[in-house]
Formats: sequence, structure tokens, C-alpha cells
Amino acid sequence: MSQVHSHITRRGFLKLAALSAVGLALPRTVFAHCGNTCRDVYESFDQPPREFGRIISWQQAVRSAPDPAAKPVGYATRDEVIPLYAQLPGIAPWPSNATWYMTTGGFIHSGYVQPVETTPNPEVIEQVEAPGFWAEVCLPFATGQWSPGPARSVRRLYYETVYRVVNAQKAEDETWWYQLEQGITYNTPGLWVPANAMRRLSPEDVAPLSAGRTDKRIEIDIPNESLTCYEGDTPVFTTRTASGVYGVGTPLGEFRVLHKRFGWRMVGDDYDLPGVPFPVYFTRSAVAIHGTYWHNDYGRRHSHGCLNVASRDARWVYRWVDPVADYASGTTKAEPGQGTPVVVF
Repeated sequence: MSQVHSHITRRGFLKLAALSAVGLALPRTVFAHCGNTCRDVYESFDQPPREFGRIISWQQAVRSAPDPAAKPVGYATRDEVIPLYAQLPGIAPWPSNATWYMTTGGFIHSGYVQPVETTPNPEVIEQVEAPGFWAEVCLPFATGQWSPGPARSVRRLYYETVYRVVNAQKAEDETWWYQLEQGITYNTPGLWVPANAMRRLSPEDVAPLSAGRTDKRIEIDIPNESLTCYEGDTPVFTTRTASGVYGVGTPLGEFRVLHKRFGWRMVGDDYDLPGVPFPVYFTRSAVAIHGTYWHNDYGRRHSHGCLNVASRDARWVYRWVDPVADYASGTTKAEPGQGTPVVVF
């Protein structure tokens, strides 16, 4: 992962100032034709994780500079999808996250913007054989309904959440719909979603990584909010985390992976999160490493004890840890003492 800085340099601010002269955060097609000054400024920043972002909070300010004290030039509201033109370090509204996105009209802090795709999936599997197949939402959100076709939406299911597809049906308006099970319900068919909002996860997409190695371990550093995977003494993967908030902090100690799932609905006293992607459980109280779509703010405490990571990172960890995945059931349990060690300190 790229290093996040807690400040922006004077040179960086001069580049930002130049944006006002060429049109702040114009679409890519405009940047391609507006001259070297505009293109140089645009290309001086990193590419964002995706070309679009979904607003997670109820309202978030778009500001004139990547600074929480800068003047708001507009606001984006929950589930609004905005273009992301660049990613850059700015002034951190809190010490752990100084990453901002350039969007139309200004800059928005990354903490509550989920990077997403907006391209519908053209593949339709018309005959779904038991026990079904696994799929992830490939649009900013999918509308879940009790029946296919024009109907009232029951709830929204968000980008990169994971479910088992158990049925397919063509509606009267000729659109195809999938019925979901695990991830939204437990053992019975549940909501229907448009088929073009779901991307099938093949066995290859979740195939094991470094299979057969017996020297794997995960180290989780709570003060620095980092997770590192080791093979022997060699770190092979690292990512930022969001651990448990005070009062429900992530437990410290030495553990082993107990079981893992492709997607699961996590419900608590004050949350109901369908399709949580790739949870890897390492305590009997259901503490897990898992993907996250309700914030994009790693480096500080957010959870009820689990380790929040970006969904793509959760998939990598899921594929790497033992036990090896069972695609058909979606649930894989480790034999006693055989799961990958997890050390939390």
C-alpha cells in the first residue's frame, strides 16, 4: 500500500492552485484536450482506486482544497456516485488518514467514499444448478426486492458484498434477476437483484495462494493499525486495518484461523450488514478479518472488535490463509491446531 502523509508539501499546494486556472477536476476527456498545464497537474497525482466513488455518510463536503478547513463548494449525499479523478495527500481531518480524492468541482476526503465501479456485468447465467454460485455486487449498489422485475426495493446491497446466487428468472420486462441466499439470508432463498449488478466469482477467483506452505502467520499491530502476512520471515502482504473501538477492542494474543466464509450477514445490537466479504474468523467469539463497505477509513478504530480491511484485501487474506477454501459450501473449517496462526499485539 502507498504511504499516507500527514501533510501536503508547498509544491503540492502550488499544483493545487494551478487547478483553479485550468478548471478544477474536469472529466478525463476534457483533461486530454486542455493543454500541457492541465495535463501535468492532473498526472502529478496518483490514480484513484476506482473511477467513481459512492458516498457512505449522510452528507459530505466537497471542498476547494484538500483541507478540512477549506471552503465547501458543494455537498454530496449518501449513496450519491461521484467521479474520482485523482488521489492525493492533503491535510488530515484526523491523524490517521490524509488521503483525499479530486472530484468534480473540488476535493473530498476519502474516509467515507467507497471506490466503486459503474459498469453492469453482461454475463447472465440463466440456469442455476444447485447449490448455486457465488457472486459479488459489481455496481455501486443493487436494489434487493422480494420479486423480480418492477417492484418496491427492500434494501440496497453494496459494491463488493458477496452472496450465493440460488435462482435466476426473467421478468416480464425481459430483464434477468438473481435470487440470493447466504450473505443476505442463512439457509433459505431471499431477495432478488438485477443480474447485471452481480459478478460471478469463479473457483479461480478464490483459489488458494501459496498452498501447501506450513510457515504462514499473520501479525496484527493494533497501535499502528496494520496487518502483515508472513511466509517464514518474509512479509508477503500488508494492509491497513480498522480495529475495535474502545470498550469492544480487538482481543490481543495468539490465535489460529478457525473458519472462513465467502460472504456473511453480520447482525448486532446496532448494525445489520449483509454480504460482508470474506470473513476469516480467529476467535470463538466471532472476531474476524473481513472486508468493509460502510467506511473507507483505515488506520484508526472503527469496529466492534473485528479487523476491518478493504474488501479486495480481505479476499487476498481469505485465499492465503489455511484452511483451503471449499467453493461449494462457502464455509471452510480448520482442523484443531491447523489454521494459520494469527498474532494480535
